[in-house]
Amino acid sequence: MYKHNLSTSSSKPSDLQAFMKTLNSGVLMNKQVQDLAKVGLGFISTLVALDVAINLLFPYPTDPLNTSPGAMNLYFDYGRSIEGKVTRQMGATDDTTAPIARVGWLDSHLGKGEAIRPAPGKSLLVAIYGMSFAEHVGEAMTQLDPDITLRVIAGPSAPPNFSFAAYEADQGHHQANVAILGILASSVKGMGAMTGMTWGAEVPAPYTFPKYTLENSQLKAIQPEIRSLTQFRAALSQPQQRDAFVEQLRTNDQFFDSFVFEKNLLDASAIVRMLRRAWAKSHQDNITSQIHTSTGFNPQWDQSPVLQSMVEEFATTAKQDGRLPIVLLFNDQGYDDHLYQLLKPTLEQNKIPFVSSHDVAPASDRSNFVADGHFTPAVDHRLAEEVLAVINQSLNRSQPPASRSNQPN
Repeated sequence: MYKHNLSTSSSKPSDLQAFMKTLNSGVLMNKQVQDLAKVGLGFISTLVALDVAINLLFPYPTDPLNTSPGAMNLYFDYGRSIEGKVTRQMGATDDTTAPIARVGWLDSHLGKGEAIRPAPGKSLLVAIYGMSFAEHVGEAMTQLDPDITLRVIAGPSAPPNFSFAAYEADQGHHQANVAILGILASSVKGMGAMTGMTWGAEVPAPYTFPKYTLENSQLKAIQPEIRSLTQFRAALSQPQQRDAFVEQLRTNDQFFDSFVFEKNLLDASAIVRMLRRAWAKSHQDNITSQIHTSTGFNPQWDQSPVLQSMVEEFATTAKQDGRLPIVLLFNDQGYDDHLYQLLKPTLEQNKIPFVSSHDVAPASDRSNFVADGHFTPAVDHRLAEEVLAVINQSLNRSQPPASRSNQPN
C-alpha cells in the first residue's frame, strides 16, 4: 500500500506560510516606503512654503539708497552671497549707489574735498588715515584745539593695509604737519584680505586695497585688479574682468570662500541664505582663530611681521617728509591690550610716538563703548587729549584753551 510522504505533505503549508509572510513583508515595506515618501514630500512642501512666505513677508529693499531695512528683512538676507549683496548696492551712477559702496576707494578721488593746508587763521593740519574710530578722535581734537584743521581718509572698518596704502597714495597732496595712522584691533585680521567684502560678509563694503607681503625685509604690495567704483560697477557686467578679480581673491585673500562669495540662483532661497550665513560665520571664525585668540595675536601669522614693518615704514617716511608721525591704537572689545602688545617692540625700538586706548579706556570695561561697538564720546575726547599732548610736546606747541563746552561728561 502506498504511504503518504509525511515530510512532503507537511512542507506545503510551511512554504505557503513563508510565501505569505514574504508577501506581507513586501506589502508592509512598500507601505512604509510610501509613508516615508509622503512624510518627506510633506516636509519638502512645508519648507518650500516657508521659503516663499519668508520672501514675501520680508523682502529686502531693492533701492540701493534704502539703508534702513526692517530688522527681519535684514536678518533673512544676511546669508545672501556677497556678490548678490554688492550687486544690489550698485546704482546706475555713483549718486544712486549705496553709500557703503562709494567710500574707501583708493583711486584718483582719494582725499577729494579734504583740506590740503591749514584753514585760514589756523596753523596745524593733521592728516588721519584709518576708520571711524580714528575719525571720531580727530573730530574731538578739533573741539579741544581750535587751531587744528583735519584731513581724514577713512574706510569702513578699514584694516591697516588700507590705511597704510591711503597714507602712501596721499603723500605729496597736502601740507600736513602731523600724520596719524589709526589701527583698530578687530580690523587687523583684514590684512589677510584684499577687499571689505570677503572678511565682512554680512554687510560687505566693496572697496579694495593691496595685500602686503615681506620680501627681503621690504614691503611688497599686491595691488587689486579692481581699484575704483567705476571699475567695480563695470566688472559686474563684464565676466572676464569679474573672473580675473575673483581669481585674484581666490589666490591671495585669506577670507575668500566660493560658496559665500559667488552669486547664483540659490540666493533666491531664504532657507539656503540662512544655511549660507551659518557657513560664512563658521568660516570667518575659523580664519580669525588662526589670527587672534583670547591670549593675543598669533606672532606666527604671516601678516604680524608685515604690520610691524608697515608701522615702521609709516614713521620713517613721515619723518622724511617733515611730518610728525603718530600711531593711534584702538584696542576694542574682545582685544584687551593685544594690539599694543603686538606693536610695542616696534614702537619702542624705533621711538615712534603713539597713543594706545588700553591706557585710557580698557576694552574689558563695557561702559567705554556704545551699542554699535564704538567708543563713547567721552573716551574719544580723552584719546584726543592724549594725542594733543603728544603733538604739543613734539612740536613745542603751547596748549590752547580747550573748548570745554563741546566736551561730553
